[in-house]
Amino acid sequence: MSESKRLHPISAVASFLKQLKELIIPFVLLFVLNGGGDKGGFWDYMPLISMAVVLVVVLVAGFIKWLRFTYRLAEGELRIEYGLFVKKKRYIPFDRIQSLNFSEGIIHRPFGLVKVKVETAGSSNSRESEAELTAILKEEALELERIIYREKRKASSAEMSEEVESEKTGNEEKAVFRMNAKDIWVLAATSGGIGVILSGVGVFLSQFSEFIPYESVYDEMMMFVKSGLAIIAVLSFIVLVVAWVVSVGWTFVVYGDFTIRLNDDNLVITRGLLEKKQVTVPLNRVQGIRIVENPLRQLLGFCTVVIENAGGSVLEKDSSTIKLMPVVRKKRVEGLLKEIFPDYELSESFDKLPRRALRRYIIRAAVWVLIPAVIAAILFWPFGLLAILLVLPFGMIGYLQHRTGGWNLSGNQLALRYRGILKHTAYMKKNRIQSLDAKQSRFQARKDLTTITTTLKSGQAGYSSEVADLEERDASRIYDWFSHGTHNDNR
Repeated sequence: MSESKRLHPISAVASFLKQLKELIIPFVLLFVLNGGGDKGGFWDYMPLISMAVVLVVVLVAGFIKWLRFTYRLAEGELRIEYGLFVKKKRYIPFDRIQSLNFSEGIIHRPFGLVKVKVETAGSSNSRESEAELTAILKEEALELERIIYREKRKASSAEMSEEVESEKTGNEEKAVFRMNAKDIWVLAATSGGIGVILSGVGVFLSQFSEFIPYESVYDEMMMFVKSGLAIIAVLSFIVLVVAWVVSVGWTFVVYGDFTIRLNDDNLVITRGLLEKKQVTVPLNRVQGIRIVENPLRQLLGFCTVVIENAGGSVLEKDSSTIKLMPVVRKKRVEGLLKEIFPDYELSESFDKLPRRALRRYIIRAAVWVLIPAVIAAILFWPFGLLAILLVLPFGMIGYLQHRTGGWNLSGNQLALRYRGILKHTAYMKKNRIQSLDAKQSRFQARKDLTTITTTLKSGQAGYSSEVADLEERDASRIYDWFSHGTHNDNR
């Protein structure tokens, strides 16, 4: 692929549509401002003429961009030349390329095209990918990927023979996980939409006033409730149900055909029915694993598996946190992750937090509602006293947070378990942890308690995991484990 190639002509159309999308609001404003009144002269039509001229300029600019954009592979580099008025060149060495991410939009699929995003180590700190080929044939994209990865392997293993290299290049991808229709349904039903429909049901059922002992003095008001609010409640219920059904359908569109495959040292993730996306994640860029459970999924025995990625755009836009398995039965997680990450130990044995830390957890959780509840009790005495009852559920959250919290050390791996509303179990290798902080306030010192916080490289700010109020000796053990030889192996 040493000769220069152009993108598919549909990229000019895509560029035009992208610019047109950004011009929608200005165009609408012009239509609104110039929609009324009689138009009798040339200047009355000037806004419309200006809009037509802008559209022509945008279309011509998109065509020129397509005409001047070329790419080729030469001397171990991806070489791109582009520019509307000034010719620019960008050379990306193969050894800097972390992954090639494919996506197939609605305008791509009828023509057998894909959009290719070139991700490098440096692009993790930017909202944009290093380079983007907006529309090329899928066969050309696969050939581009094959050549780049083959050359990278040759550069890293110069002694490898051509025969062995050809054999490795021809390895088939191994599928390790696939979401079926039942999994996607569970994902949609437990992602918050079910709460919407349940609240709608509550509003709907609240209109059955025969079960409520209203006083006769409120008869006229109840007539209004029955004739007015009841109708609004029914309509609201229908709207909520329709919105929930749409959200479920959209989940199927976004996560349909979700598959994880292993290809040499890369994870290949594909998903989507309308816009098919494929993301390649090098295994050596994975910084840690998290198992996340919301209360409903935890009750049903499901969870979400998340990985922290050191760089590159991922399925979630502008984020380095990847939902590796959006929803999966928890009992399957250990076997699936062992196949993908054999060096991780997914232990369920955790050292618990001390009992004397329970009061601190309950107070921390309840204090946010305690002060507003006291104010409400004073202002709306005596019925305001009911607000104090809100302290109970928040205190229960604190109890569950204490019960969930824990830690585990196994060789060169640290595991932390903690909860906000969601339950998190984070597994981290020592050489992947960017920093580990042990903090102790004056109040914690009285109880011999310490808070541990770890940070992994993930996006610009990194991802932090924190467990509060560990035994001081346990926190010291974790800190000593991390500080001895931490920087001897930073890969």
